Amino acid sequence: MDLSTSIHTAESHTLYLEQLAAQNGSQTQISNQAADADGSQTSITCMDAALYEAAAYGRIDVLEQMSEDHFVVQLTPNKNTVLHIAAQFGQLDCVQYILGLNSSSSLLLKPNLKGDTPLHHAAREGHLTVVKALIDAAKRLHQEIESGVGGDKAIMRMTNEEENTALHEAVRYHHSEVVKSLTEEDPKFIYGANIAGYTLLYMAAERGFEDLVNLILGTCTSPSYSGMMGRTALHAAVIRNDQGITYADPSLESRFPCG
Repeated sequence: MDLSTSIHTAESHTLYLEQLAAQNGSQTQISNQAADADGSQTSITCMDAALYEAAAYGRIDVLEQMSEDHFVVQLTPNKNTVLHIAAQFGQLDCVQYILGLNSSSSLLLKPNLKGDTPLHHAAREGHLTVVKALIDAAKRLHQEIESGVGGDKAIMRMTNEEENTALHEAVRYHHSEVVKSLTEEDPKFIYGANIAGYTLLYMAAERGFEDLVNLILGTCTSPSYSGMMGRTALHAAVIRNDQGITYADPSLESRFPCG
């Protein structure tokens, strides 16, 4: 089991524990007690089990009976909002309902404890329709984003604690349709390396995802070829002895010879 699989398994296990807590009939809240900076245990993070279940299982009828304020203030122990949960489970109808609320703009860009936005969650799990719904909602944001770009570009360029964008997550877990959608939305942006030194192209080549290598090369106008420890995407392909990737674009060798 490689590192990315291990991390994904751990994330899924954490999500399962949250879900299990929600299913526990004797527990009315999913909660934990967070330590303040001085070490005192005073900050409570909780979410009503009914709210969690409604978002996870697509129960719009339950969401409609709840106050909109609940959606903003209630968080899981991992600081996931109701929009994070709906996006994680691919519940498009719930996502669209939440995005139609007045508070949707704050939820759309809100990161969880690990820096993940709802778009990170949807991209990681390969929920294409949810990814598109989140981006469409971001395009409708009226306020000017600090970066000076539109809301859709801002949300796609947001990074989590591993410095992964939503596109990094889609490449990492080989969700080709999501990768295609995200690259077509922002083809001119140069996505940098994450905290491990992986760029999109290097990540795809290192994992042997020939279809994603071709997709990135064909869509992104200025893809970064660099990778960890000074290696390039070509190095990664050669190490794997992957001729399909090596010859996917002859410019790989001309731009970054292996030595």
